[in-house]
Amino acid sequence: MSNLPLSHNDTAKADDVFQQQAFIDQVCELIKNCQPPKGIGINGYWGTGKTSALMQIHKTLTGAAPHDYKKSNDQNIVPVWFEAWRYQSETIPIVALLQEIRAQLGMWQKLVHKGKKLTEIAVMGVLGAFDATLKTASGGIMAPNLGKIPELGKQWETEHRETPLASQDLLKLLEQAIDQALNKKEGDTAKRLVIFIDDLDRCLPKVALQLLEGIKVYLNLSNCVLVFGMDQRQIEEALSKALETKDTHQAREYLEKICQDIHHLPIPNKQVKAAYLLGLLKELDVDDRSQTTLTDTQKAALKNSHLTAIENVLLAYDCLPANPRKIKALSNRLALQLRKHCIHSLVLISQEQQNRLYMLLVAMAIIYNFHRQLNEQLEKNPEYINQVLIYAENPPASPTVIFEPMRDIIPSIDSQQKLPTNPSDSNVFRLHELFLGLGSVTVDELTCFLDSHL
Repeated sequence: MSNLPLSHNDTAKADDVFQQQAFIDQVCELIKNCQPPKGIGINGYWGTGKTSALMQIHKTLTGAAPHDYKKSNDQNIVPVWFEAWRYQSETIPIVALLQEIRAQLGMWQKLVHKGKKLTEIAVMGVLGAFDATLKTASGGIMAPNLGKIPELGKQWETEHRETPLASQDLLKLLEQAIDQALNKKEGDTAKRLVIFIDDLDRCLPKVALQLLEGIKVYLNLSNCVLVFGMDQRQIEEALSKALETKDTHQAREYLEKICQDIHHLPIPNKQVKAAYLLGLLKELDVDDRSQTTLTDTQKAALKNSHLTAIENVLLAYDCLPANPRKIKALSNRLALQLRKHCIHSLVLISQEQQNRLYMLLVAMAIIYNFHRQLNEQLEKNPEYINQVLIYAENPPASPTVIFEPMRDIIPSIDSQQKLPTNPSDSNVFRLHELFLGLGSVTVDELTCFLDSHL
């Protein structure tokens, strides 16, 4: 049995899976040369690789992945990584972010100032004092009305400092602390703290607004660049809800005050998507469990045949969503199908028949993963494939009862004309051309790809 894994997990990696290094380099150049304070957004739909893109930016800037504390390639850049959605239960999200800044600055400072404990203690003491100021806030401090901040700051100063610190000096204190941690000299404009905020769009609306308010108030500093990973559409909808307005323009204006530059993740073409899926599939165990007498050499040759045939299908038909998470899940399903003897007796059939088998393999894996109701109908009644073929050729404007299992599916073709669709949405039906290429499908051809007919 193969030592390869059976499936991939959903852990994000700093890999350039969609060949977008030019985009990453462009953003990195902006981060290094912009004039802080600065907010930069990396925008993409859910599952399109925003976290991976942020990890690539982090690695390109520093030579290290997030939380991999080693001396940075660029001594002017000190990164902080913050996963916003993990702190949704915090009463005041900005407190969690400032605590994370303090902790990660401490780790980076140890690399730069080995043995210089006084410097570390001084900087961490200042940041700790600022954190403590925030902790005195009650539940509503980060709401749009920020009038309580001076009062709360003064309250903490009275309780914890012999010499009260004017509340208007809090930001200056934080800025100086960060400068000290960066070892920034007077007149040095290159050194900066780069704060990566991932998954802001996964936060509840109120939490997202509170965090952005806190960032606007406390981190609008001359040494800070913030890089957000987000689905701009989702964030604007969340802000509209939190601000209790139906005016999405107002939400966009609010977001742009904090995030001045928003860069959209590049959309991969079918060649790039195919290469990603094939790379994933190559890493998995696809050995047919019924073929117990094959040698390792024969298994490797059969796997290469599978990969080549699947590649031919993917290059002929643009049927994959531009969504790394969905493609990863699809690779897991394809590997499972291959292990279950769905492709068999290749030596006894023609090349055309082999091509049809692989076309059906890809099509049925896509239907299984992305179109659940349709898959359930085919499991119950394989002859329903004839309705799928009719739909593929000419999807009805208003689905009748017979097309009920496809009611929620979004067609990508109408009368042979391509329709505008969300490139990453897995609910889009991208199999029109593939099924037209098949022409017809018999029940016997189909059943080997259905779980209920194994």
